[in-house]
Amino acid sequence: MPSKTLAVAGVAALAFASGANAIALDLTTETFDSQVGAGKGAFVKFFAPWCGHCKALAPAWKQLGEAFADNENVVIGDVDCTKEESLCQKYGVQGYPTLKYFTGATAATGDAYQGGRDFEALQTFASENLGPSCGAENIDLCNEEQTKTIKEKQALTPEALAAEIAELDAEMNKAGADLDELLKSLQAQYEEGKKKKDDTIAAISPKMGLLRSVQRAAASEAPKDEL
Repeated sequence: MPSKTLAVAGVAALAFASGANAIALDLTTETFDSQVGAGKGAFVKFFAPWCGHCKALAPAWKQLGEAFADNENVVIGDVDCTKEESLCQKYGVQGYPTLKYFTGATAATGDAYQGGRDFEALQTFASENLGPSCGAENIDLCNEEQTKTIKEKQALTPEALAAEIAELDAEMNKAGADLDELLKSLQAQYEEGKKKKDDTIAAISPKMGLLRSVQRAAASEAPKDEL
């Protein structure tokens, strides 16, 4: 009996784990490109486990994952930025949670979702904006220019295609690194400017205090007009 109970519990645990994975797909550096795209629409939450806003969003996001669990055309995904730092940097994540959606019409790094974060708003957006999009898997949804590009790239060798993807990946990563360097530079300029301001105030304040004391004394000694 105990062994049967444990076996049932084990099956239940596995079923729960499978269901949890179906709710929102955990995306990593290794799996992101194969899951996001491929003719599907994707809605991705970039988060950090310690983030309070992320925790507040979790129930609605879980419900959204459940709503689209059986939809083969839509991916609802999660990226843990504490584990996938380079991936989050690549997609320009600056705060948590960041919600981005990916379709054939969005930028390569996805477009930022700016709508409501309750389940109803998320579901409405996903239903109206995600789904099959232009790609090699759905070439019938492509315009003339996109179709031409796809056919040109299909003629490449696997090595040449991989090289082009790697080159574009490198450009995207460099853009992220350049932004980080700019932010560091701006932070350094701010700190330098703040120090200069503080030093200037510290140098001037004693002199200003003396001048104002003289001004106050002169005002108090000035003869008052008789009524």
